[in-house]
Amino acid sequence: MRKLVVLTVLVLALSLMIWTQFVASVSANVITASVKIDPDALLLREGGYGNWITAVIRLPDGYDTGNIDVSSVALEVMGSEVPVSMYEAQGNKLMVKFDRALVISLLLPMTGHMSPNVKQEVTLEVTGNLSNGNAFRGSDTIRVFFTRP
Repeated sequence: MRKLVVLTVLVLALSLMIWTQFVASVSANVITASVKIDPDALLLREGGYGNWITAVIRLPDGYDTGNIDVSSVALEVMGSEVPVSMYEAQGNKLMVKFDRALVISLLLPMTGHMSPNVKQEVTLEVTGNLSNGNAFRGSDTIRVFFTRP
């Protein structure tokens, strides 16, 4: 019985080591992009102001934003993904636009624990793939707030 317990512990420890190495190797292959999101302050109100949330993506040296598969790019908001609505290549950066009303609708539930007119920081992440399959991700922190009608 004691041998079985020892063997089980050894198998679990080995499995944990293998899993840790796998996770480290997968996350090491993700390219860290520089992302700037505009606006940097967002009023959480249905209708809001404007049509778009804009993200400017820059990849590190050695990578070309022209190789980004735009159809794979998404803005992660509160566990949901918002797809790209429009995009424009600008030299070594890619500007992508996301539906502002959709982003606001995903952030609106936050207002349940917020005070009116008090800004709260939220980190939004842009993810995607290059045409060769390499993944990239980058994030930016914006402030969100709401007002009482």
